[in-house]
Amino acid sequence: STSGDGDSREDGDDDTVENDMADTNQTFKRSMYWNKEVEERVGLAGADPYGLLELDEKRWRASAEELRKAYRRLVLTHHPDKKAAAGAVAANGKKDSPRKENEAKNKVKDEKSAKKDDIDTDDTDIDSEDEEDSEFKLLTRAWELLGNAETRRAYDSVDYFNDNMPQSFRPKPERGPDHFYRVFGPVFRRQAKFSVETPVPQLGDSDTPYDEVVKFYRFWQNFSSWRDFSLMAEHDLTQAEDREHRRWMTRMNKNTSSRVKKDEMGRLQSLVALAYEHDPRVQKAREEAAAEKARVKAAREAAIQAEKDQRNAVQEAALAAQRQADAAADAEKQAKAEERAASKRDKEKARSALKKARKEMRALASEAHWSSRAADIELVAAALSLERLTELQATMAADDKQAADAALADALKAVMA
Repeated sequence: STSGDGDSREDGDDDTVENDMADTNQTFKRSMYWNKEVEERVGLAGADPYGLLELDEKRWRASAEELRKAYRRLVLTHHPDKKAAAGAVAANGKKDSPRKENEAKNKVKDEKSAKKDDIDTDDTDIDSEDEEDSEFKLLTRAWELLGNAETRRAYDSVDYFNDNMPQSFRPKPERGPDHFYRVFGPVFRRQAKFSVETPVPQLGDSDTPYDEVVKFYRFWQNFSSWRDFSLMAEHDLTQAEDREHRRWMTRMNKNTSSRVKKDEMGRLQSLVALAYEHDPRVQKAREEAAAEKARVKAAREAAIQAEKDQRNAVQEAALAAQRQADAAADAEKQAKAEERAASKRDKEKARSALKKARKEMRALASEAHWSSRAADIELVAAALSLERLTELQATMAADDKQAADAALADALKAVMA
C-alpha cells in the first residue's frame, strides 16, 4: 500500500485499504526514515532488537518490564559461560552442584584461552564460539538500545512503520459510502502510535456523533508527537575532539532532528487538513450550517423589511398629520392675516374719522360764538376720542349754546384730569 521510499499514493484500492484496516501498525516495510546511516547508528548490523529479545510481535507496545524480563531470561541462556555449563550438564546427563558448575565454567575459559594460543586449533570450533559471542553481544546491544527510554523512543520512531499518507483524495461513489473512512481511518490509526496523549480519538464512521468528530479534528490539529529523529543525526559525539566540538555536534544533531520532525508534523497536518476537507460528516455539517445561516439571514432580512415597512408607515402617518397640521396652521395664519388686515382697515377708518372729526371740531372755532374758545377747542380736538369728539361736536353744533358750553367744559375737565 506504500512504496518503500515513503511516497504517498492518492487513495489506493479497496483491497489494500481493507488489509491496512486489519492490522494498521504491523508491517514488514521499513519506515521511510530508515537508511544505511540509521542502521549503522543502531549498531546491530541489521538485526532486529525486538526479534533478539523475542518481542517482535509486540514491538513498541511491549512494556519496560516485559523488555527487562525478556532480557534477563535470554541472557541466562545465551551467555557463553551459561552455554558451556549447560553443555557440561548435557554431557554428564545430570545437573552438577554449583561448585562443579563453576569448575566447568573455569575449565571452559581455560580451554578457550588455550585454543586461542594454539595455532593448530580447529577453525570450525573457533567460528562457533565467535558466533556465540556475537549473539550475546547483539542481545546485550539490543537491551542497551531498548532498555533506555530515550534510545528506545528514537528507535521506535524509525522502526518498521507504514509512513504513507494520502496527498490528495477524490470521492468515488462507486466505492461505497464508507470509502472515505477506509482510506483515512487506517492512516490515523497508524499515526496514533506516536501520540503523547492517550487515548487517541479515532476517525469513526458515518454514525459517529458530530461533536465527537469535532473533538477528533481538534485533537489531531493540536497533535503532540513523541516521535524522535535523533538517529538521523549526522555527527557521532564519540568522535568529538573536545568539549566545544561535542557541544557543536550536539547542537547540529538537534537542529537536524528538529527539522525532520517539523517536516513530518507538516505532513501530518496536511493529512488532517485533507481529511477535514473531504470528511462527509464535516461537509454535511457545513451544508446544514450554511442552510441555517441562510434561513437566519432570510428571517433577519424579513424582520428588517417588516420593521422598515412599519417605520415607513409611521413616517407616512406622521407626514400626513404634519401636512394636516400645516394646512390648519396656514388656515389660521390666513385668518389672522385677514383679521389683521380688517383691523388695519378699521383703524384706518377710525383714524380717518377721527381726523375728520378733529377738522370739523377745529372748524367750530372759526364761528363767532366759539372763536374766543379756539384754544380750548384745539385742546379737546387733539385729546378726545372719536366717540367723545363726535358727541361733543354734535352738541356744540346744536342751537343750545348753554348745553354746548357745559359739554365743552366737561371735555376740558376730562382732558386736564
